[in-house]
Amino acid sequence: MARRARLFLVLGAALFILLPPRLLSESAAPGRPSLLGMLFQRLLLWGLRIRVYRTGDLDPNALIVANHISWTDILALGSLRPMAFIAKSEVSNWPLLGLLARLNGTVFVRRGERSSVVQQVAAVSAALVRGPVILFPEGTTGNGAEVLPFRPTLFAAAGEGRVQPVSILYRPRGRAWRVGELARFSWDGDKEFWPHLLEVSGGAAIDCHVMVHSPVVADVRDRKALATLCRRIVSEPLDLT
Repeated sequence: MARRARLFLVLGAALFILLPPRLLSESAAPGRPSLLGMLFQRLLLWGLRIRVYRTGDLDPNALIVANHISWTDILALGSLRPMAFIAKSEVSNWPLLGLLARLNGTVFVRRGERSSVVQQVAAVSAALVRGPVILFPEGTTGNGAEVLPFRPTLFAAAGEGRVQPVSILYRPRGRAWRVGELARFSWDGDKEFWPHLLEVSGGAAIDCHVMVHSPVVADVRDRKALATLCRRIVSEPLDLT
């Protein structure tokens, strides 16, 4: 109970103190994340008892590609520095996550619509001019036990620039995962957000390791090979194949 009270104290403070100035000002444009969003995400991580440890340096103008386990990935990466995200358009209407997405200057895309691919790539390319953009190329959250195949379409947004693979790994603080615990922590499509938020807030304290790898020079002529290479790099330190 005390753990959840801590989280809701953070949520209340953030909503009533931090957010109104942002909401009264000009909204974050796609590709223009706010410092306020970064602060909000750090507060939420504190409330959830998730500590983030980063190794490696983020490229300030790279397309960042990472494995995707839970909505907490957004908090972990967004807490490191203001960075824009790429998300499906439905996320903009989700509770809390939609707000975070807007604060992060998220570029919303309509997945599955081939007619809009050119516009999506152009929007992400424009955002990259302003700073790093994060793509979860699996297209969905996984169960933490494997990295799903990377979808290559939006890799084209990097043009002749750089793509930087990032590995995200979660561990309970001071111990290993217990049987079934990682599956409960991960957020698959069958779980509702608010019950899962309560489950995470009432669970073990978590260490999140963000491993930033060396950038890869993009080759848009072979996006599939680029996506496969990045997936291999992301998977290696996770002991996943």
